[in-house]
Amino acid sequence: MSLRKQFLVFCLVLIAAPLAFLSGQKKSYPAVTVIKDGVKTITNPEYPRDGRFIAKLTAEMSCGEEAKPEMAMLNKPLDLKVDDQGRVYVMDWGDVHIKVYDSQGRFLRTIGRKGQGPGEFDMPAFFDLMSGGKICVLDGRQRRVTFLTSQGEYVSSFRFDGFFRSLAIDGQDRLFLAKYGAAEELKLSTEFREVPYITSIFRTDASGKDMVHLTDFLGEVQVMKAVGSGGIVGGGGVYMIVWAINRQGKLYGGFNEIYRLSAYGPDGKIEFAFGREFNPLKNPRFKGQPGQKKTMPAFNRTIIFDEAGNLWVELYKEDTTKEFAYDVFSPEGIYLKQIKIDQRIFEFKNGRVYSIVRPEDGYPSIKRFLIELEAE
Repeated sequence: MSLRKQFLVFCLVLIAAPLAFLSGQKKSYPAVTVIKDGVKTITNPEYPRDGRFIAKLTAEMSCGEEAKPEMAMLNKPLDLKVDDQGRVYVMDWGDVHIKVYDSQGRFLRTIGRKGQGPGEFDMPAFFDLMSGGKICVLDGRQRRVTFLTSQGEYVSSFRFDGFFRSLAIDGQDRLFLAKYGAAEELKLSTEFREVPYITSIFRTDASGKDMVHLTDFLGEVQVMKAVGSGGIVGGGGVYMIVWAINRQGKLYGGFNEIYRLSAYGPDGKIEFAFGREFNPLKNPRFKGQPGQKKTMPAFNRTIIFDEAGNLWVELYKEDTTKEFAYDVFSPEGIYLKQIKIDQRIFEFKNGRVYSIVRPEDGYPSIKRFLIELEAE
């Protein structure tokens, strides 16, 4: 090769090398970080870093549909948990107990029953699994937390003051409870008015002693008026406090009027906040009455964690029978994916997802799905 040709090849290499390098670089994700009063807030773009996906679900197991034994059929399933052996525990609010199925969907037993004695429930709305197969149940009406073995044997319980309306347990068997009540003294008239409510998060152990007050969430309202002699009627507003605990005990929560969540440390102080750009939808029922708002909430009451520790935030929608959408955030608050799926997800376990399936006709069931993502 002549010196001239060698020189031309050398020049082409010099030009091509940086172009190849640049083409191999991914464009950085334009999340904006602002620090105010010592708190970092991450605002993600409206689009996720890794793209939008459609989830393909393949059913692998079903339980709760079989007619025999009759106790195996589900009435009004409210929530479910899955243990390390794949056993499925279902809070059946309609039958006031927990139903248990093995990893193949075969019915095993019921746990608890309606009543006020040890191991009995009045209105069991929330439960979770602990280490050693122990089950923790919150009974808000009886103001009691009860602990049972996986066989349903009573272990212990403790009572509390006030109204606690939700429960979560971290990987260290610490209990997190949400206390709910009016933020001010009730002064009602015969006209509906908005009454501000406060959600306070407490952490404790199985004894229920030495509850640690972590933080308070404000923004939620109840719409109430006085009737008759000392009576009250009313209901909740449009927006709500949404919170969840990961396995490490980190608290994530926020008020769903806007798209923002905060992460709290073990001392109850905000470590950072995050969200994404969001254009709220108009509320078609808005008529300017108390408790109504012009726009719909940003996200629903459901936040769950996948096995990688990512947060799946369910987007708000009015129709609960059709497609669901989840925004997936990293534990550090980066918007990773948006996933559309045919079922609401209740649990991630061993690479599978579990859902409560409610057909238009027939009985509800629990299904385990293999989930595969396809680019939208």
